[in-house]
Amino acid sequence: MVSIKDVARLAGTSFKTVSRVINDDPAVREETRARVRQAIEELGYRPNSAARTMRSQRSGVIGFISDRVTTQPHSGDILRGAQQVGDAHDKVLMVVNIDRDAGFRHRQRALDMLLERRVEGLLYACDYHREVELPKEMGMVPSVLANGFASGIEVPTFLPDEQRAAREITRLLLAQGHRCIAYLGLNPRLAAASLRQAGYRQALEEAGIAVDEALMQPAEVGVLDGDERSTVEATIDRLLTSSPRPTAILCGQDSTAMQLYLALASRGQCVGRDMAVASFDDQRPISIFLTPGLTTMRLPHLEMGQQAMRCLLSQEREGGTTLVPFARVERQSHLGPGSPRRSALSESAVGDGP
Repeated sequence: MVSIKDVARLAGTSFKTVSRVINDDPAVREETRARVRQAIEELGYRPNSAARTMRSQRSGVIGFISDRVTTQPHSGDILRGAQQVGDAHDKVLMVVNIDRDAGFRHRQRALDMLLERRVEGLLYACDYHREVELPKEMGMVPSVLANGFASGIEVPTFLPDEQRAAREITRLLLAQGHRCIAYLGLNPRLAAASLRQAGYRQALEEAGIAVDEALMQPAEVGVLDGDERSTVEATIDRLLTSSPRPTAILCGQDSTAMQLYLALASRGQCVGRDMAVASFDDQRPISIFLTPGLTTMRLPHLEMGQQAMRCLLSQEREGGTTLVPFARVERQSHLGPGSPRRSALSESAVGDGP
């Protein structure tokens, strides 16, 4: 291995000067700096990170505990957001993926590996909005939690603002003139289910529209239950044959909206003409490949990762929960009978008041 003394010898300077160049000491003359950098390049020298950690007592490494985040294409943006902020602060993310089905020992081994490498902090991220049991060791180093909530350990927590997003998308349907809006919700066991339903209710009540319980139907499908398509289809059939028939249906997730598109097509009807449809998540490629394109609330995975990492790197880390807003992506599906037509795709952050 090439040592710092080898670089000093080739550059014709002391190894202390080489060290100062590596650490960007502004007092080093430009001529000397250029000579040292040329020697480093010629020899292929790489600083010893372990030695630097011992000297500075800082590893420059952040541990990212992925609770299935890296195995899911949708929630992977949490990692991307955290990486963007980490790069800007010259921090390296060490990512370990854990699987709750693998048991306690698997999770403990992953956490021990991170702590043995003296990570400066831990970011624990979940694949979807749910309760999680955090390992007690997270209290030993600065830690944050994204897309999950926990009890027992007080850490700053970043969650998607489900209720506000549901209120916003329901308001959009109301603004299109719809007054009979059904809600085809999530599996009731999901944390987001009650929050999205509450936002839907709130928007209707604010508009002076009585909530029809018959138009609120849970979809027994989701990350907890696997494929239960037939159950969802039966729920869709009930809504499409109900009286009065809704002119708009808000779906709890994009995969349910896709099934609604198919159900309408089988009846010779069109989304955006015979029925308005809106949804949540902006799950690619579903939302963009459907015709017409699906109007949906984009989950703030990227923003949660960014905000969680900024919090972790901040000198002032306060506990509590931060609700991160969705982004509204308007395509054409929210149009329906009597709707004013809009041809342009638009996107905006949810931010029209409390």
